[in-house]
Amino acid sequence: MIEDIFVPKDASVQPLVERLHTVTYITADKETLERALVLGYSLQSSGWQIPSKSEREACNRYFGFEGNDWEYCSFYMEGPGANIQVRGFYTPSQTDIIRHEYDGQIVGGATLSFPKTDLYAHEKKMKALGFDSTIGVKEMEFTDPSGVSYISAEIIYFAPDNAYLLAVKRPDIFIPVGPSDPETGIGAPAYSARCISNSDGVIEFLKNVMDYEIRRDVVFPIGKISAMLLPEGSQERFIQAFAPGASSGYLVLMDHLKDNKPSQAPTLGPPSRGITMWSFATRDIDEVSHRAKDYNVEIIQADAEFESPFLNSNRTLVMKDPDGFYIEIFEPTK
Repeated sequence: MIEDIFVPKDASVQPLVERLHTVTYITADKETLERALVLGYSLQSSGWQIPSKSEREACNRYFGFEGNDWEYCSFYMEGPGANIQVRGFYTPSQTDIIRHEYDGQIVGGATLSFPKTDLYAHEKKMKALGFDSTIGVKEMEFTDPSGVSYISAEIIYFAPDNAYLLAVKRPDIFIPVGPSDPETGIGAPAYSARCISNSDGVIEFLKNVMDYEIRRDVVFPIGKISAMLLPEGSQERFIQAFAPGASSGYLVLMDHLKDNKPSQAPTLGPPSRGITMWSFATRDIDEVSHRAKDYNVEIIQADAEFESPFLNSNRTLVMKDPDGFYIEIFEPTK
C-alpha cells in the first residue's frame, strides 16, 4: 500500500514554527518577475511600493540594503489556492547575485514551486509570455516509505536573477503539493527549494530549533536528462521538511555532495539578489530565540520589534542556518 508523506501523522498538532509563510525574492528586473508571477502563475500583486523615509532607513538596517532607490511588492493568492506569498524587493543597481548563472549545483536559494494540473498547457502559456523551460515536462520516479514507486511530473522555467520557477503535478492518488484554484488549476507556491552543502547541519537546525519533521531523506543518481540540467552520473541528496501537522508550505533541500558549487555572493541572504530568505510564523518567538542561542546559531537580527514588510507582525528574529541561508521568524500580531 502506498504511503503519502504529505499526509501528516497528526493534523491537529500545533507546531512551534508553522509552515513556510513568505519567500523573499530580490530582483533587478521587476517587470519580468511580475509578468511571470501574475500572468504566468495567477498571483495577485500589491503593486510596487516606494517606502517612506523612516521605513527605508529601518529596512536598510534590517536587510542590509543601501541607497534610496529600492521598492517592494507582495505577490499572493487568496481563496482556494492561497499558500506561500512571495515578497519581492526591486533594486535597480547590479548588486551581488546568489546564482551567477543558471546552474542547479550552486548553493543557495533556487526555486519557487507551484501546483498545476495541466503542465503542458502551462508550458504553452509561459512560452507565450517569454519564459522558456529547461527541458519541457519531466516525469520523475519517487519511492514512498514502504518502497512503492510512483511518478510525479514537473516543469522548470528560467526566472529573473538566475532562479527557477516550477509547476508540479503529483499523481491523482496523492494529495497535491498544495491547494489550487479549481477554475485555473493552479495555486500559490507550495514549497521553495534551495541547494545546500551542509545537509546534516541544516537538518539538525530544522529539527532542534524549528521543530520541523524530515519526511524524506534519500540519495539518488542523476540520469541522462535532468530538469535542472545537472550532469549525468552525479548524485543528489533530496530532503523534504514539513512543519508538524502540515501537508504543504514545505521545504526542499538539495545537496549535490561532491559536485556542490559555492555561491560567488558574499552572503546567501539579503541584500544579494535571487531567493534570499524564508520567513515563518511562530507562536513563541522567545522559545525559538532560546533554542537558536543554545544551538549556537548565528543571529543576524536579535528578536526585537520590527515591522518586516508584508508580515502581520511587529516582532521578528533573523538568523543564519548552518548553511548560511537567512531564516526569518516572526510572531503574528494578536
